[in-house]
Amino acid sequence: MSTIRRIQRFLLLSVAGTLALSCRSRPDPSAKESAPIVDVQLGAPTYMDYGGDSWDPTWAEDDNLYAAVNDGAAFGTVKRNIGYTRITGNDPLALTGQMQSLMDYGAMNAPTAVDGRNWKSGGSISIDGVQYLSIGMDRYVDPAYGGRQTRINASIIKSTDHGVHWTPPITENLKQPMFPGMRFSTPFFIHYGKDYAAATVDNADKYVYANANNGFWDNGDNFILGRVLRSKLGALKAADWAFYKGGDGMRDSSWVSDVDKAALIIDAPGRCGEAGITYLPALKRYVLVAWYYPIGNGHVGKIEETELVFYESPKPWGPWKSFKTVRANPQGWYIPKVLSKFQTHVGRDLQAYIAVAGDWRNPTYYRFTMVPAKFVTGPPGAQE
Repeated sequence: MSTIRRIQRFLLLSVAGTLALSCRSRPDPSAKESAPIVDVQLGAPTYMDYGGDSWDPTWAEDDNLYAAVNDGAAFGTVKRNIGYTRITGNDPLALTGQMQSLMDYGAMNAPTAVDGRNWKSGGSISIDGVQYLSIGMDRYVDPAYGGRQTRINASIIKSTDHGVHWTPPITENLKQPMFPGMRFSTPFFIHYGKDYAAATVDNADKYVYANANNGFWDNGDNFILGRVLRSKLGALKAADWAFYKGGDGMRDSSWVSDVDKAALIIDAPGRCGEAGITYLPALKRYVLVAWYYPIGNGHVGKIEETELVFYESPKPWGPWKSFKTVRANPQGWYIPKVLSKFQTHVGRDLQAYIAVAGDWRNPTYYRFTMVPAKFVTGPPGAQE
């Protein structure tokens, strides 16, 4: 073979090899790239005839939603500090339900906790057919914090019969709370679809995540993130939990057992009322709707006006970025939660629903409310 032919053959093989390598490294066109959420469009709310607040509906394995209700009768006739409900139906704007348990945390506004505090609920989650609920002790107007409503001494309780019976009992939660103090007193679990079935990303198949603010129902200051092995969640032991301290959340070295060393995943003083995170599988993004009273707290003034601040992130630990603020006037909506159920992929966007309650002074808005929410995405990589 001549020298020229050898050179030509070498060049042809080199080009072919480069093309083959390029083809092998090319992304799978069927794999959807995560794109940031850049807008949310809210539809007309539907106010259902179920009074109460602090709804955080979790989607269970029987296809029903389950949620605690505070300070209201919900689907029953008796008002309690905390009750637990089943919510049924395939039409998100025509749901019905029933009270599963009146629980044993006192009649509405009855101070059954320490220092005249009332028991209230935080987040709920259904995992492998077992339901978990966080509870804590609230002071409605705490003069030590400018009249904001504070929470202390959170515990997590569980039910294996869809909320009819719960363990441990109130006496144990009163004497030995899982998380004493304020720092992790408002835990809300990240929702990953029906009975946690969408927990296939970000180590969520192995861990259960929960976020919490720094101990306020209204106008908290920041959020942190905790996790527990899914296999150990049911043990209900605080020692099994760890808290994100910064860095790559996929690495164990990014988690610490001391809650006081946790990093702030969102830091917005006075604008972080208690709220929870939802994973949106179709968009491969996380969303949290924070809220606050512009007047400073929910127990002063006559105008029930709140602002909802929408945050999104590619990971549970961030980076979290706000993309829209919506003023709720006169409804005064609070503790909004994007539901895992009733999500519909629409092109690059997502149609979902927010469960919320509002103005605890006004029975028109103080009820289970469903708000349509279309989440609009930008191009992949935008605003990352």
